[in-house]
Amino acid sequence: MDMDIQAQNKTIYKDTMAMMSGLSDNDLLLIKEFIIRLDKRKEIREESYNPYKPLAREEIIERLAISRRHADNGRLMSADQISANVRKKYGL
Repeated sequence: MDMDIQAQNKTIYKDTMAMMSGLSDNDLLLIKEFIIRLDKRKEIREESYNPYKPLAREEIIERLAISRRHADNGRLMSADQISANVRKKYGL
């Protein structure tokens, strides 16, 4: 299995290099800048947003307080409303 993956990687690498050899220096710089931006976006996503990360006690209390304020201000929906909206949106 590993040999197949290695062979595929070599083929992809050779094909990519062949394709890029015909590009101008300006095009290569644009590709490099694009890849750097993609990599930064990935880092930002991984670092900043993880809905399942462990929370400290203070963070849990803060989120609960925000939730209660929203409920007190009427910013809530019943589970039935949410379910109906999802069914309507996705045709279920």
